[in-house]
Amino acid sequence: MAENPDSEILLEMNRIRGAMEVRAVSAGDGLEVVFVAPTNAAQSDIERLARSKLAYVRAKARGVDQSGKKPDGKGGWTA
Repeated sequence: MAENPDSEILLEMNRIRGAMEVRAVSAGDGLEVVFVAPTNAAQSDIERLARSKLAYVRAKARGVDQSGKKPDGKGGWTA
């Protein structure tokens, strides 16, 4: 059985003035995302956001949206 690529995430956090720059790397496949979080954000919130962003980038690279469906190619806005 294949292991979940998000099972282990390495986090590097650097405080830059009033914000925290977070670099998250998936240990399974080496995928990396960088985002900014408030300095008072809880560690659990940062980890949850990192997992969410890694999943989003991974799905985008596969060409599917977050629901697992391929986009219809039309783009644009739905009102």
